[in-house]
Amino acid sequence: MIKKTWGALGVLKRKVDRTRIESGAHSKPMNIWYFTFEYPPYFGGGLAEYMRQLTLFHAARPSDRAVIFTLDRSINGLYEETDIAPNIKLIKVNVLRGVNQKDIGYWVSVSNEFSRLLLFFLSECGGLVARFGRPQAIEFADGFGIGYIALKQRLALHPALRDIPIIILAHTPTYFIDRLNRQPIYKLPVFWHGLMERECLSSADAVISPSKILVDRLAADLPCGSAPVAIIRNPYEPEGGYDQPLAPETGDFDHFYMASRLTHWKGVNHLVEAFALLWSSGSTVKLRLYGKDTIDVSAGASTRELLEKRFARYVDKGLLIFEGLVPRAVIEEKARRAYAQIHPSLFDNFPYSVLEAMSSGGLCIINKECGVAEISDDGLSVITIDSERPETIVAAVERVIRMTLDDRARMRAAAREVVRRHCSYTAFAEAKTTFLEKLVVASDRSSYPFFVDRGVVSNQIESIPPKNDFLKKAARSPVRVADRSGLTVAIPYFNMGAFIDATLHSVFNSSYQDLYVNLVDDGSTDYVSQQKLDELEDRHADKGDRFRILRIPNGGVANARNHGIRESRTEFVTLLDADDLVHHKYYERAVSILKAYNNVSFVGCWIEDFNEDGRIRNWATWNAEPPLQLVMNQTNCQSLVYRRSAFLLHGQHDPSLRMFLDDWEGMISLIAHSHRGVMIPEPLFFYRIRGNSIFRSRGGLWDLNFESLVLKHGEVYDRWGRHITAFLNANGPNNFYHIAGKPSALSK
Repeated sequence: MIKKTWGALGVLKRKVDRTRIESGAHSKPMNIWYFTFEYPPYFGGGLAEYMRQLTLFHAARPSDRAVIFTLDRSINGLYEETDIAPNIKLIKVNVLRGVNQKDIGYWVSVSNEFSRLLLFFLSECGGLVARFGRPQAIEFADGFGIGYIALKQRLALHPALRDIPIIILAHTPTYFIDRLNRQPIYKLPVFWHGLMERECLSSADAVISPSKILVDRLAADLPCGSAPVAIIRNPYEPEGGYDQPLAPETGDFDHFYMASRLTHWKGVNHLVEAFALLWSSGSTVKLRLYGKDTIDVSAGASTRELLEKRFARYVDKGLLIFEGLVPRAVIEEKARRAYAQIHPSLFDNFPYSVLEAMSSGGLCIINKECGVAEISDDGLSVITIDSERPETIVAAVERVIRMTLDDRARMRAAAREVVRRHCSYTAFAEAKTTFLEKLVVASDRSSYPFFVDRGVVSNQIESIPPKNDFLKKAARSPVRVADRSGLTVAIPYFNMGAFIDATLHSVFNSSYQDLYVNLVDDGSTDYVSQQKLDELEDRHADKGDRFRILRIPNGGVANARNHGIRESRTEFVTLLDADDLVHHKYYERAVSILKAYNNVSFVGCWIEDFNEDGRIRNWATWNAEPPLQLVMNQTNCQSLVYRRSAFLLHGQHDPSLRMFLDDWEGMISLIAHSHRGVMIPEPLFFYRIRGNSIFRSRGGLWDLNFESLVLKHGEVYDRWGRHITAFLNANGPNNFYHIAGKPSALSK
């Protein structure tokens, strides 16, 4: 197994000078766990090459420890472990074998399974820490937000992650690529993946990027106070090392080539248009295009199809040649007769295809908006162009054609030296070691790093007066004084005698012990349920005022919930319907988050739906922030844990909504008054689905009450109107979608 995997990576063929990269201050061993969605033998993506180079780098440093988690749909179980070197473990993950993939969407499931496996392997049961030691850091690639849930667990104070820094590698996030590629960015699940990526970049302990240009471009999309950033050039060592002499050139050049995905942002359209100018002037130099074809959404066809059709005469003449996706070795063989590689991306982070060409002695023409341009000198080691100006491409091509072999030899040597100086394993070891020595966990946060309005704290919010008539009236209702610590569970009860025992058992089984229960009987009419109340009073008499039954005339579930909270005296409160259940750790974790962050007003968690037959599905919930929370409910709003003051000021449920969307309306009211909430990414609340429940028997109230909700909170909907409009245009009304990580059912 080891030899097979090493051979696939090319490790057995490599002779890296271990003495050179393990000498000096940068010889300190590293212990890093990596999470990626590309890994060899997959090729054609820069992330896969980055992971291959990292593997070779660590393999050449026996004192290092590296654990690499990657995706592989071909394995039979959820994960499979392989030792690919004595100090490197590869863990392949097949999320299709996970429990929630169909419920929460593929890439959310990737993030979730990565987080679950991370926690498992950090635990004593996982056994990996005993063999490899605790990691210095955990590094996630940025794409699709695969580190999102692990970061949310860290921010939700999961003890296993408190002292291990989480790093995000800024490769190039997919939302940024979609924007460059003229793709719709509000369509689900793309919209949600983009938010996941940006939250990862903003809330990690640190972000590493191989180029400054990417950091500068992303800065406009991230809030102030985001994660600190370090520039660490990607590692690269050519076959045979940097000291091997470059192969001499014979001068029999006949083509230029591009080795990148065929897509708009990679500049292929601009490149072919520029060559068409050359060909129309009589040039017969060929252009070879290597790389995977992609769909141009704006045109409804593949990029290759569009180019072949538009430039058919040059295809027929053999001047424009589509080579497809091939291994780098095939490209290098044909590149012996290439004038140069052209990398015309409208923007690019730090492309490996350019590093590979430069280090192997190829000339490179690159767009000025490319990270490699930061380390190169125009005219000395590369030739830079402006890809959006075809005349600059034409000029660069003509310049290269005119170059003598001596001119080329000087540029080839300079190019290799640039890559060696910035990207050799020695340079990478020094940069990464220095970075790790300075890296610290952001454990002193008193404010949660929300993506929206992260600077608002609870005492500022509580000075905001209620903005609608219902809340103004509710604020005048008599309220007990909060004079004690702890958590009060307010349980509305109407003819729920068949379920209340199980509900109370889950509450009293909580690991959080400073609990009070206000069971609010909303005028029950069922004899069995009335008798159950008398039985409960006798059974829990020893609890004193920690268990109270409050009897009120029937006024609906919203009124009962509000009454239960108004009668509480604790700092924190929560709601729980009389037929639902909670995990024994839910209240402990929720209260710890409220105590830790001064800008968190409420805490929720993921939901597990069940009925009399058992589990139905998992429902992922997300931090309550606009604009998404204004369109689709993304919280367990019927069982949140609140600061009591926040609920009473701005979160009480409106009885006029007649038991339909009153809990979501309370959530939107909190958001409208600048409150924010944290969702723990674990199913700690269990929602019972009954066939005769109000939610299933009065569906017609949904549209009516949603209209009322929007009108009541018009100010916040107006504030986020342009985002909401774009989102609704892309996905339709919210009866077409319920889970942010899955596509809308709307077909256009």
